[in-house]
Amino acid sequence: MTDSYYLDLTQFSLGRLREMLETGEVLPSRRILCDHLAENFARLESLGINNVQQVVDALSSKKKVEAFAQKSGLTVEYLTILGRQARSYTPTPAEFKDIPGLDPAHVERLAALGIKNTRQLFERATSRADRTVLAQQSGIPAESLLELVQLSDIVRAGFVGPIYARLLYAAGVQSLDSLAQQQPDVLFEQMRAVNEIHHYTKAWFTIKDVV
Repeated sequence: MTDSYYLDLTQFSLGRLREMLETGEVLPSRRILCDHLAENFARLESLGINNVQQVVDALSSKKKVEAFAQKSGLTVEYLTILGRQARSYTPTPAEFKDIPGLDPAHVERLAALGIKNTRQLFERATSRADRTVLAQQSGIPAESLLELVQLSDIVRAGFVGPIYARLLYAAGVQSLDSLAQQQPDVLFEQMRAVNEIHHYTKAWFTIKDVV
């Protein structure tokens, strides 16, 4: 696990984003991004946009979007949605109270130390030494604290909320790195089996949700 909660978007190339849009599932509201993909991304690169952080910076406000639209010839609608896609890789931390299957006493003990969400814990307990100190401070067993840290890591993935993180963890995913190594069809079956037992969610999900 890395020490930084958020992914380094400067290392997330525009080429990689293009590949993900070409081969992955795209939300219906964002499918405009797949139209004229090669042409539009070539235009972005010609204007010095080479990574996702630069997309975020260039499209961080309505005024910037409008200015970039004039400069690039891309539509305001397209750039607005591109900005949303880029920002989605900087996830919103999950509140521990919203993650199913956690011991309420552990959640309360962390809250008493000012740790209420996944980012706050991840940044304080990624190393074994840090977890040892926090376990002593909180009275939470080291094994349970490690589970909380691993859940915090999983939530860093785009579009992974508190319930989905619990499903992934229960299916055997213990980190963002291990999630990337999973076979989607195998992981989907494991998640479905877990949900049939624990009923973490009533929402319908398919293999496309884990690709």
